[in-house]
Amino acid sequence: MVIVEGVSDERTLQRSFSDGNLVYFPAGSRPVALEAAEKLTHWRQSYFICVVDRDFDDEVSNLSRSNRKIPLHPYDNADLEGMLTVAGAAGDLVSELGSSEKIGNLGGVQKVVQKTLSLIDPISRLRRANYENGWGLAFDRVEIYSKIDRKTFTLKVQSYCAALDSTSDQSPGQAVLLEYANGTRSAKAAPKCPRGTSPYFRGRDFLGALSAALCGYCGSKRPQSVDPEHLASVLRLAGSDHLRRGSWGEEFVQLISAKN
Repeated sequence: MVIVEGVSDERTLQRSFSDGNLVYFPAGSRPVALEAAEKLTHWRQSYFICVVDRDFDDEVSNLSRSNRKIPLHPYDNADLEGMLTVAGAAGDLVSELGSSEKIGNLGGVQKVVQKTLSLIDPISRLRRANYENGWGLAFDRVEIYSKIDRKTFTLKVQSYCAALDSTSDQSPGQAVLLEYANGTRSAKAAPKCPRGTSPYFRGRDFLGALSAALCGYCGSKRPQSVDPEHLASVLRLAGSDHLRRGSWGEEFVQLISAKN
């Protein structure tokens, strides 16, 4: 059995690893998935593995280092979409949905991907600082697309911080958020993937920025046709082969085989 966070994880893994005997359990959220894995381990059940996002906190890394031997196989990078982006599926999206002429003028697909990744660096820094300081910022309430300068394809950092500040009463204020976003103040520990994939970022942040890119910077799409949720679905479809052939997928198959 494979415990996953949600149905999108289940569908993605089913497409990539066509084992008809494999049972998936979508827990509904990462906390519930980890709780289920901890309870089953406590009850000395060993017939499962748990696949979850690493995110920007230390929960998964702490559980992995504990002596409880919980069978975790977290995605590379911060989440599934981040792993698929680094694996090359994001390049497929850019090639398919972008303008060949614009992409060529910008130096190619990888240049577009790298530019988009660098644009969300401030958000990744803020996510880690939010965890360490317990500010309770609601990142999902701030639409990245609306905070990007369409002409220069840059993040309007001050505007983003102002919007993020309004999502929590525990926020330290716009000025402090801006310092973390710009890197003049740093989190105690920079988030990183122990498997070495970098940069470290949330895939949904990347897709929010890519949505804006495809509407001007590297494409001519209308916003509704490249909504971040739609891009996430396309990314997971495009990433099936990348997932199957990559080192993460090879380890997944080995872990599953050992449970049978």
